[in-house]
Amino acid sequence: MECDFRITERQYGPTVHLAPAGELDRDARPVWDGVEARIDDTVDVVVCDMARVGFMDMTGLTRLIAFADTLRARGTTLFVLNVRTQPAHVMDVLDDLAERRNACTGGGSAEAPTAALRRTLTLRATAVRYRAADHEHRPVRSEDEARHSV
Repeated sequence: MECDFRITERQYGPTVHLAPAGELDRDARPVWDGVEARIDDTVDVVVCDMARVGFMDMTGLTRLIAFADTLRARGTTLFVLNVRTQPAHVMDVLDDLAERRNACTGGGSAEAPTAALRRTLTLRATAVRYRAADHEHRPVRSEDEARHSV
């Protein structure tokens, strides 16, 4: 069986833009493996535009999560954009199953399996700002100084 799944790749400096198209299932694994092999240590950010992926099954989602884990281990940030209805539903089902398993086993509130795929640019920028603010040593101003400062 021939796989019609493909990924268009473009690199803009330290950012790689991926545009997968077709059905993200078991047959798409070799395509993902090839893309993963081409992303090197010079890449800081990968943006994956899923607008042309109309179907994703659990094996495709598992491969996408593994891709996200590999990037995270390298220190590369992944943003997944434009997830369509059916793939988003598969992600929701996996997260719901993991949440139920954690509730039954008393596992607490672990991060959802698809959390790395749901990161948005806004959330990432906010997290970086908070992290930077935690490391800065600014003098604490009194309430009166804060009220009257411009």
